[in-house]
Amino acid sequence: MAEQHSDTIDYTATPFWQWDSVPLSDGTVHLDVPYDSIFAPREAPDTVFRTSLFQRHSLQVQHTSSSPRPDVGEPAWTFVALVLLTGLICLYGRLRKIKATSLLKALVDRHAMDRLVRDCNLNRSIMMLPMGLLLVAALCLPIHRMAMAHTGVAGYLLLTLGVSLLYMLRNGIIRLLGNTFENKAGVALYMTNNYLYHLMEASVTTVILYPFFYLPGAQTAMLYILGGFIALAFASRFVRGVKVFLTLQNSSSFYLFYYLCTVEIIPILVIIKWFIEQ
Repeated sequence: MAEQHSDTIDYTATPFWQWDSVPLSDGTVHLDVPYDSIFAPREAPDTVFRTSLFQRHSLQVQHTSSSPRPDVGEPAWTFVALVLLTGLICLYGRLRKIKATSLLKALVDRHAMDRLVRDCNLNRSIMMLPMGLLLVAALCLPIHRMAMAHTGVAGYLLLTLGVSLLYMLRNGIIRLLGNTFENKAGVALYMTNNYLYHLMEASVTTVILYPFFYLPGAQTAMLYILGGFIALAFASRFVRGVKVFLTLQNSSSFYLFYYLCTVEIIPILVIIKWFIEQ
């Protein structure tokens, strides 16, 4: 007879996954191994309900649905407009063969301005008109962002179109004054100086617009920098234009100069009035 040892493994025992389901003959379930551990089970406390602090007060719930996360990013069309504007400025400078150094020299030197106009074939006004329109497109971006952001790309296009028409109307009035006072040469020289300054302003403004739109927390600072630059450029352009204009002698230059000052200052006064009302 084989010897039986108490430590022999019983391979006929119930597997562990059936410990909770071993029926006996009387229908009861026998558990070979208890579920609880060697420690006593911890009794969980009952759930305590308290009166909400947000009942019967002035800050009642207005809605129960989740609020959408606010979109603080700039729309995609703004980036497209900036890239397109940058490309147009570079393309215009490339087609007209305008170098940055030559442009800066032309802003302070009359002879350099004459050489730039001659070498770059800028003898006609239609050739220089894109300089002003590029500046209009650049300045309308921050204006639209601060005052008309809810209108989207359609509002920006309408704003740019309207300001462009006003810009061409302003130039037309200046040329009309030159024809009226028979001083076409002085007005043409004055307009050429304006266009060159506008090209410089459009280039610098476009560079400032990138941190204005995409540098977090710097929009206000960039807006002040842009406003200061435009004001400084306007003063420099006006002083330079007066100096260039008065180099040509004419008996009616004083009256023409008076009207030119009026045409230049009126838009500034309108902008100041609008800013005060806002």
